[in-house]
Amino acid sequence: MKMMSNFKKQAGFNLIEVLLAFLILSVGLLGVAGLQTTAVKASHTAMLKTVAISKIQDMVGRIRANTSATLVDYELGLSGPGVDYNCDDRGTPVATECSPADLAENDIFVWKKSLINGALPANGTDAEIIVDQTIDPPVATIIVYWEERGETMSYSTMIQELPPLGQ
Repeated sequence: MKMMSNFKKQAGFNLIEVLLAFLILSVGLLGVAGLQTTAVKASHTAMLKTVAISKIQDMVGRIRANTSATLVDYELGLSGPGVDYNCDDRGTPVATECSPADLAENDIFVWKKSLINGALPANGTDAEIIVDQTIDPPVATIIVYWEERGETMSYSTMIQELPPLGQ
């Protein structure tokens, strides 16, 4: 005689299996969302660092172009805005004749203005140039600071003063 079973063969999924699969899928999607957020933050930080590097290279170019000035002429404090002597001939038909020191102050003015008007955040963005005269020839450290997510970030580079031609 054949025994009859009251149990039917299972067909399909039961509710617990569906909920467990949904939970696993949710945890995976939350991980992907967290990675996406981290990637966006890292991308923004990299973009700001690239802008800071570009601004520093701009100042290095200005210093190298003003061959008669010394690095000390470019030294400034965090609050130093520079002075607009209208030495820069870009954007004006006639530029004012300036001494190397005046051109250095004008370069600082234009550069600091470009920092504020650039892609760096308006609040907390500043720069300084520190000259170490204990080394011969002197060395300048150019630093750009900016605020990002409540933290002060910075990038810096060092340049050495070129000796006068013929030495």
